Amino acid sequence: MFAAEAENYTQQLDEITQLLQTSPQEASDRIAKLKQERKQLTQDEYARLEMLSSILHLYAGDYVSALNNLAYAETLTSDTSLLNSIALYQATSNIAIGEYQKALDVVSNNLSTIELLDGVEVKADAYLRLTNIYLELEAYQEVEHYAEAALELSRNVNPKNQCYALLMLAAASLNLEQYQQAYSRFTASRDFCLQQQLPLIATMSEKGLGMVNQKLGNYAQAEEQLNSALADYQPFNFHEEINNIHALLAELYFALKDYPKAKDFANRVMSISDIQSNVKHKKMAVFVLSELAYLDGDYQQAYEYLKAFDRYREQLLNETKTKAYAYQVAKFENAEKSREIKMLNKDRALYSAQQKVMELERYNQSMALMALFGCSVALLIFGLSMYSQKRKYKQISQLDLLTGIYNRGTGQDLAENQFVNVLARQGEYSVIMFDLDHFKLINDTLGHSAGDWVLKRVTDAVTPLLGSRDLFVRMGGEEFAIFLPNQDSRAAIELAERCRLAISQISGKPLYAQLSVSASFGVCSNQASDLSLDPLMTRSDLAMYSAKHSGRNCVVEYQSQMSNTDLKAVEAS
Repeated sequence: MFAAEAENYTQQLDEITQLLQTSPQEASDRIAKLKQERKQLTQDEYARLEMLSSILHLYAGDYVSALNNLAYAETLTSDTSLLNSIALYQATSNIAIGEYQKALDVVSNNLSTIELLDGVEVKADAYLRLTNIYLELEAYQEVEHYAEAALELSRNVNPKNQCYALLMLAAASLNLEQYQQAYSRFTASRDFCLQQQLPLIATMSEKGLGMVNQKLGNYAQAEEQLNSALADYQPFNFHEEINNIHALLAELYFALKDYPKAKDFANRVMSISDIQSNVKHKKMAVFVLSELAYLDGDYQQAYEYLKAFDRYREQLLNETKTKAYAYQVAKFENAEKSREIKMLNKDRALYSAQQKVMELERYNQSMALMALFGCSVALLIFGLSMYSQKRKYKQISQLDLLTGIYNRGTGQDLAENQFVNVLARQGEYSVIMFDLDHFKLINDTLGHSAGDWVLKRVTDAVTPLLGSRDLFVRMGGEEFAIFLPNQDSRAAIELAERCRLAISQISGKPLYAQLSVSASFGVCSNQASDLSLDPLMTRSDLAMYSAKHSGRNCVVEYQSQMSNTDLKAVEAS
């Protein structure tokens, strides 16, 4: 009997999960009823119930209550899959209240956990929650990456996840201003979701179509689609989406010169609270109101609205900087964790190589004793052979096998020693970091053999430009570093420019005729406060990140204001 009841509660929780997508009021009633039967549920079941309660609070924009539900749920369960879901909803809630670092800490800790989850559907579901988080963080490339992964896992397996993955791909295209692709993707998402009876996600797609048409100036179609989406959102009491559509309609009706409607929708937006998630909507609305006041000749009121607009714009700019800072720091920390793991693996490999050398040495010693009196020449040859073996193992442990230049572990150690010596003589030291542009595209379109070919050609192009004491290091993937002892920033910039030009002149003919190679460079020199190489490398990373966002294929020197902006780590291309 107990097993049957347990199975029944699990089934009820599954039904509530579905109702949250179709009938939120019924879902709320079912949740309240189950909470009255608290003692009959297992700890894991009640944890899941609290998590589902948090989704209702998310719809209503009550993010603090959502976090309270999730925190309680977390204390009730040890199930890995459920804890992962709880954590990702916590990240969503933290983003809504502007706690971006907390959100990204959760994402960072859960990325490795997701890979360990059992079940294709569970993993796809986790990927989709990640897409929502990255969408809020304006990391649209990551949205596309995880949406594609989720779509691949859920296609013909889980219609709901497939539907949401299509929506996220469309949202990524819209925010990347790829409007024709966005329109096609939103259409596919809406039609598929309606076919699968998933009205909430279909409504999101309908709103997306309205936003695309509004961007393209197709105002009549945009009006129909946005009003349709607004009506469909009402039963869900989905405050965030409703407020967004009100702001969009305010802009739309102003463009259509239907000023009373524009003012009505703008005032609806201005009546909501100033919590972080509402600021972008209020910025849109207050600008419409300032334009309307100007048209009415009420210039003082228009000025007041414009001051509010500037305040919201500044708040959003600071929010974007905070998001980017948190996001890039999280990526940098993850990269450092990966580097530490790789270094440990290399240390183990080096230790194994050294053990082999020691075994060969012992073998050599025993053979030498046996041949001491009768084979002095053979002993000499064997000794030379051992010397060659030792050099070979040492070389293997120090060099990158593909390009033949120093690997990251050895290169950084040598550079750190160089830096200490230069610092002792109060000299100058510069670092150049560069990353190949669109390298993933080369691998995806031409294959990894083409990528390896490019890495070798880049090494061949840069090496002749370097001095005898300069260190050329492959940091990993398509990222390289050049360490320049006793070189000031001007010399480093000149060298970086020569390297950039040499790389841009690499020709793929005849093997890869359509291939084009370029790189983005960041340059930095030491400052009086630098006591180790790490600050220089961090600043060079920031400058390289700026180069990527300045159009790529350029050289950028680190500027002090970069540390106060969103340039806090290297963005993976």
